[in-house]
Amino acid sequence: MPVAAAARTIGAMTTVPATSRVPAGAVLLAGLGAQLVDDAVFFVLPPTALLAPLTGLLAILLTAGAARIITRNRTGAVVARTGLAVGLTSAVIGLLVSGLGLVTILLAGVTVLAGVAGAVARRGLTKNDIS
Repeated sequence: MPVAAAARTIGAMTTVPATSRVPAGAVLLAGLGAQLVDDAVFFVLPPTALLAPLTGLLAILLTAGAARIITRNRTGAVVARTGLAVGLTSAVIGLLVSGLGLVTILLAGVTVLAGVAGAVARRGLTKNDIS
């Protein structure tokens, strides 16, 4: 059982260190799942010039959705960190599977952003928090 960190005092302020653990198993499963579904759709859809980019967009949407699902009961900095981990995992797996082409690298960058955006989207203040 981890020992709680002691509060630090700086002048008159007391700071308590925030712990944030990223669920590694869920992150790996989400990143791998998004890319495997993406590859499965690529084999089902005919790889024509018009439909091929749709599989990359599907991977981006699946990554954002997976990051949202993993972080639904979390608060604080762990939300963005988990989204970043999901996006990075999905991007790295996508690069390993698809190669290092220019379009693939650009889609990997967007996938990382989608992971963070999916995790932090709609977590702002509500009307009740403002009053």
